[in-house]
Amino acid sequence: MQKVLLSAFACDPSKGSEPGNGWNWSSGLAKRGFEVHCLTRVTGKTAIEERNSGREGRLFFHYVMLPLGMEKLYGKGAVGMYLYYLLWQWAAYRKAQTLKKAHAFKVAHHVTWGSLQMGSFLYRLGIPFIFGPSGGGQKAPVTFKKYFLNYWGSEEKREKVSDLMVKYNPGFKGMLKKAHTVLVSNEETLEMARAYGGNKVEQTLDAALPDDFFPDIFVPKKTEAGLLKLLWVGRFMPRKGLLLLLDVMKELKHMPGITLTVVGDGEMKDAFLQKQDEYGLSNTVDWKGKVPFDVVREYYASHDAFFFTSLRDSCPAQLIEAMAFGLPVITLNLHGQALIVNDENGIKCSCETPEEAIKELKAAILSLYNNSERVQTMSTAAHNFARQQNWNKKIDHIIQHYYPV
Repeated sequence: MQKVLLSAFACDPSKGSEPGNGWNWSSGLAKRGFEVHCLTRVTGKTAIEERNSGREGRLFFHYVMLPLGMEKLYGKGAVGMYLYYLLWQWAAYRKAQTLKKAHAFKVAHHVTWGSLQMGSFLYRLGIPFIFGPSGGGQKAPVTFKKYFLNYWGSEEKREKVSDLMVKYNPGFKGMLKKAHTVLVSNEETLEMARAYGGNKVEQTLDAALPDDFFPDIFVPKKTEAGLLKLLWVGRFMPRKGLLLLLDVMKELKHMPGITLTVVGDGEMKDAFLQKQDEYGLSNTVDWKGKVPFDVVREYYASHDAFFFTSLRDSCPAQLIEAMAFGLPVITLNLHGQALIVNDENGIKCSCETPEEAIKELKAAILSLYNNSERVQTMSTAAHNFARQQNWNKKIDHIIQHYYPV
């Protein structure tokens, strides 16, 4: 049985996003016959151990904790979190050195977090090393900084930290030059990797879904005359463009048949609700707050199109989730969403300036509102695209193309 050393900083089968990715990678590799040794944080241990029963002999988790109370760094803001991550990566590498003495690993593979400039030290193990898929090279357009409100300073701080990591993080440049393969999820990160000496860099999407996520029976969306039900799902983070969302809906509030359901919560909630009230959008924009994931699936099933306005995103999983239920996507031609959305499954709008973006997003919504047949055609294309982005196919593709023979 071939052995894989997996680094999954975030791993929790009870969650989505990065923690869910960590679990899907570890369990997916085990299902393919590998003996998987996964390095991860202790925070997901309870859910991991509950889900991992029955996989004895194929999937092993090694929980890495920082000593001397340094686990608390993770909750000390962005700088503390980044420092914690780097220290954790070093601790994971030291643990990996010990594991290597007992196991003949075929390959080491880092899967979460997926940020290129944060790197990994596992390339130093002397065995083939795969990094990614990852993002990290994308930056929010400065012309849209008003939508970040007082959080724009944090966005600038993130860029400074990113620059420091690129210059001084030994797990970045060394990894780029010595990795067997570096996998990146968008054009911006591809450019960064090549600019800093990446020897073998390939691009592939990192968002994927398990087969049981899809509806049992798929029926293409078919809108009713005079109605278009839009949906937005995500965390209320400054970079998600929530206030841009409302600027577009303000332009459409004279058309009560076009409605928007917003699912999520976070630090932008108060600003969102205040702007919704200021614009008088209570009749057309309905905020649902944070809901269980099963309920989110119901929203995907009951709406017509997905409206996504993120201003910085690596490879947003919400788009694949929405497409699984046949929702065409209306979004900005930016970062990861620019690779997921094409002319068949959605509409990408320019984002040179907020004014241009608002104009094009409004026109895109109206084009679906006025053309039920287009919605239906795009719905089928969206579902077909999502079907290709499932975990089984993604893991098989990366094993076949990038794992050493």
